[in-house]
Amino acid sequence: MAWGSLLSAQDFAAVTSVGFTPVGHVLGTSVVHLGYASRGGRCSTSDTYSARTDLASATSGPFERLLRQRYAVRRRALARAVEQCRELGGDGIVGVTLSIRPFPAGGTEFTVQGTAVRARASAAHGDTARPAEPFSSHLSAPEFARLLRAGWVPTAMVFGIALGARHDDTKTRSQTRRTADGEVKSYTQLVRDTRKDARAQLEKAVKSSGADGVVVAAMTLHIGERECPAEQGRDHVAEAAIVGTAIAAFSVSADVGAQGPLVIMRVNRSPAASGTSGASGLPGLRHDSAGSAAAEPAEDQPADEAEPGSEGGVLDRLAASRAAKRASRSGLSYGDSSGITKRTD
Repeated sequence: MAWGSLLSAQDFAAVTSVGFTPVGHVLGTSVVHLGYASRGGRCSTSDTYSARTDLASATSGPFERLLRQRYAVRRRALARAVEQCRELGGDGIVGVTLSIRPFPAGGTEFTVQGTAVRARASAAHGDTARPAEPFSSHLSAPEFARLLRAGWVPTAMVFGIALGARHDDTKTRSQTRRTADGEVKSYTQLVRDTRKDARAQLEKAVKSSGADGVVVAAMTLHIGERECPAEQGRDHVAEAAIVGTAIAAFSVSADVGAQGPLVIMRVNRSPAASGTSGASGLPGLRHDSAGSAAAEPAEDQPADEAEPGSEGGVLDRLAASRAAKRASRSGLSYGDSSGITKRTD
């Protein structure tokens, strides 16, 4: 059966080198209208104007609902792509991209797309080697292959989104006059507080997915203005968003990342080069014949340990790690039935 993908030839080679096969191109989309938040006709989300940043994650009401909407639309589009992956019999999605753009008829369109892949071990061992939930990852195919060879596996795309609003009081307006010269402290605090809250929300998402850490795809910050309904002037709203892939360790040895000795192979062998020294007389240089022999696995070495990046070794360790993780914890999942959202990330 023919399949489609978004992979280049290099990407295809990288995916197949770690025991995965593309099964199809998947896409999830959602068009939403992002509303406006106000509270009792006030531009601030708090009951009284104060010299602080109002964070949507720390409040209730319309501002907090806006934040939930932004999460919901992103998750909805991602969930639809994952569902297509499941229908194709895939184990996960690589190269996930999220695009956000205005919809011609009004609203904002969120689209998630990538390439669904399936482990060849799934066909050989059945459901015992398959993850309970297909993974999703923004990592490119070469990055995905390197991650697996290093003993890590992607679990899910995660988001950290924060909305912060700050009322432009008299002091702020005086600091932004044309004759003013210096730092606008309220704007500095708005940016700092919103970015910090986005990082905190990303950390919560990683923990809820049961992963060990996250690799980040993009960090964005957008500042907008809005009319203050209570006073003349404009207030400012910041939206910070972090997109990444949660990852979990399944086989990380203590010496991962350690550099081994460099093997030097001679191109032109000569009788003078026999022995343990190269033409330069430096001890310890290995020749191509020795290097080739060293590359052969020992006869008593298990097949799945013959090469760290081999298909059998990686997939067997991955399947065993998944089974151990499912047995050791209750299976936290990162999903939100409400969906995903973004205005202009």
